[in-house]
Amino acid sequence: MSQERRCTHRYPFVATAEVEGAAGGIRFARIGDLSMGGAYLALPDPFSKGALIRIKIRTQTEFFQADATVAHSTHGLGMGVEFDDLSRPFQIVLQGWLFGAQQEVAQQK
Repeated sequence: MSQERRCTHRYPFVATAEVEGAAGGIRFARIGDLSMGGAYLALPDPFSKGALIRIKIRTQTEFFQADATVAHSTHGLGMGVEFDDLSRPFQIVLQGWLFGAQQEVAQQK
């Protein structure tokens, strides 16, 4: 059994995401954790490993969008995704969210 290796630390992050596959069709997911390199999305009918998708996340004040590749997928549970090239504006949004998540984790210790 191979082990998943992450290049960046993931932080708990709660938000709803809209996920679109290459062939169209939108599915809604709940973000479970987030990093600069990817995220875990909980949804009952995840895309297959290797699928190319587009993720859109909206909070009350910000919007994030990224193309991603499904790294692993478990039917009924969700999928881990790796972000592809992020545009600079979305990198800034993601960095802000991660900074906030990191602060919350530090306060809980």
